[in-house]
Amino acid sequence: MVTNFSSPIKGANAGSCQRLAGYLEKENLQLPPSQQEAFFCAQSDKASQTEVVTGIDRNGAGQGLKTGQDRFYTFTIDPSQKELAYIGSDADKLREYTRSVMANYAANFGKGIESQDLVWFAKIERGRSYTHEDTAVQEGAARKGQAKPGDQTHIHVIVSRFKGREQEGERTVSLSPLTNHRKAGGAIGNGFDRVHFIQANERTFDQAFSYGREQTETFAHAKAARS
Repeated sequence: MVTNFSSPIKGANAGSCQRLAGYLEKENLQLPPSQQEAFFCAQSDKASQTEVVTGIDRNGAGQGLKTGQDRFYTFTIDPSQKELAYIGSDADKLREYTRSVMANYAANFGKGIESQDLVWFAKIERGRSYTHEDTAVQEGAARKGQAKPGDQTHIHVIVSRFKGREQEGERTVSLSPLTNHRKAGGAIGNGFDRVHFIQANERTFDQAFSYGREQTETFAHAKAARS
């Protein structure tokens, strides 16, 4: 289980999330209505693209940001093919799990914030294509744009930089998952520890679905292998 803080639309976080939300509709454009995946959030399994853009953009407006500062963040939740097979790539289970991930996200700031304080939307995608950054493309084993094999189901999350407002025009707490505020001695204070977040999400998956994770499947094992 990997959580990846990157965006498929580079450099767009300082403005409206409209481009990103539109990009995340790409799979739906190729599917009949009965097979399309809607955006979802903490309160609902179905949210429109308009609701996503309005919710994220409105919460970031008037919060005192300077030009070029991020108004929202995006990350992907990337289950392994083994994890997906275990839960049958079930959309209801993936939505349930994503809501738990967002509870971990809120708690990881160490500010007493809960998931219901956030403004976020997510979208399940079923496929992935090779890009020029993939080793297989660089080595000539695959073509850019070619579909990757196997179950490639993953979840995109768009989350406002700010805690949700209780009233229009209110300024709220800024929450950046890309900054670690460290106390003297190196311990993380009330910033965002991305390693801790990934490991918390692993534990949540295992507990929610009674998944027996082998040591070789853990983020800690993968991290140690790279070092």
